[in-house]
Amino acid sequence: MQRNEFRRMFKELMLISTPIILEQVFISIMGIVNQLMAANVIGEYAISAIGIINSISETMFALFMALATGGTIIVAQMYGRRDFEGAKKAGAQAITLALAVSFLVLFAFIIFRVPIVEALLGDAEEAVFHAGLEFFTVLIPSFPMLAVMQTAFGITRGSGNTKTPMQITMIMNVVNVALGFILIFSWEISIFGMHIISPSYGIIGAGLALTLSRLCGLVLIMLYIFFKSPTIRFKSIKDFMPDVKNQKAILGIGIPTGIENSMFQIGRLVTQIFIVGMGTSALFANNIGGTVFMFMGVPGMAFSQGVMILVGQMVGRGDFENVKKTGLFTMVVGCGMFAVICIALFPMTGLIASAFNASEESAAILIPLLQAAFIMTPIFWAPGFITPAALRATGDVRYTMYVGIASMWGLRIVSGYIMGIVLGWGLIGVWYGMFADWIVRTVFFQHRLISGKWMKKALKQNQSQEDS
Repeated sequence: MQRNEFRRMFKELMLISTPIILEQVFISIMGIVNQLMAANVIGEYAISAIGIINSISETMFALFMALATGGTIIVAQMYGRRDFEGAKKAGAQAITLALAVSFLVLFAFIIFRVPIVEALLGDAEEAVFHAGLEFFTVLIPSFPMLAVMQTAFGITRGSGNTKTPMQITMIMNVVNVALGFILIFSWEISIFGMHIISPSYGIIGAGLALTLSRLCGLVLIMLYIFFKSPTIRFKSIKDFMPDVKNQKAILGIGIPTGIENSMFQIGRLVTQIFIVGMGTSALFANNIGGTVFMFMGVPGMAFSQGVMILVGQMVGRGDFENVKKTGLFTMVVGCGMFAVICIALFPMTGLIASAFNASEESAAILIPLLQAAFIMTPIFWAPGFITPAALRATGDVRYTMYVGIASMWGLRIVSGYIMGIVLGWGLIGVWYGMFADWIVRTVFFQHRLISGKWMKKALKQNQSQEDS
């Protein structure tokens, strides 16, 4: 690759991805701050409960992100061919679908919240179970907010505007931390001669802070796309009336992606159930390990979204020649950034355990877990997760679905169960199963991108949109 071409591609990637990176860094930092507040005020049992319930939240987030992905890719393709009206219609239909799906989820969770928590935390200590039920109950109303907000973010990004979602996310997370501080801690203050005392609302306060922050984010993004957006702007509620043609195009990408994401997250819930039986220390270590990984995985998540937007726009304007090159380039840059982060964090594993107030037993589990993740991530995460984002943007969603589900359930769960439970390796065995999943994904997705077999899907999708 020539130097000028390298600079051009890097500039394009960073222009799209930098706001997403900043957004994800901010989310991760705020998440860690919330975890630290809960750990130091409520205790390890609360962290364990929050970690398990967050798995449900992540499953729903993955489902909603599938619809957002469908909207993002269709909007990006429309923008690639300069069809701005078509992009607006597709965006409105994506939001309509997200609202419908999220209300079904809301009613199901309201009815079945106790059996769901019993299924996940039935074998946990009683304090962990009750904390999980309280946190989940407070969080349930926020799922429709999350669905519509993430879909609106997605269509805004698909039009090339990644700054606004970043700004709103930062505001939302500041609200979350501020409310968390107010509601988790007990405090007292004197104002104009009045002495105000507030008790600690504990884990309910943590859940309420998160719900209210999502409401704040939803209000801000909807105000933006109705009144201020220069790209996707809705002028009337009529824009959201069901349009079968647009919804079919969105669901053509969203359904396979949703199945893949949901099966992936359900698989993670299954592994969480393995971990519940290992005790509170293992639950705590797994949750903190996941929090740290979320932070160090920021560049990969941002580049996944960035390459999806870039490739979607390339497909829209018929520039198939640069799709493979862009996918491979993004993957290599992602590997490089992961290497820098993991090398910097590797010597700090003991400090990380201390920062989260880990007990000696929990630290003994957490430290080797982090060390293994810091070795494997730079090699296998980026090719295993950035590359399929590029493939989805070409319309090759069924292939990514089949490989993702087979690898998750055939390797991560089965090998994680064998190593973690049958062989008695504990939590590290479950994480080894996750690493095996990464390796297989890397092999299959890299082969698919290099082979060019995605081209047929991209041509077909491009032609169908031109005909409509």
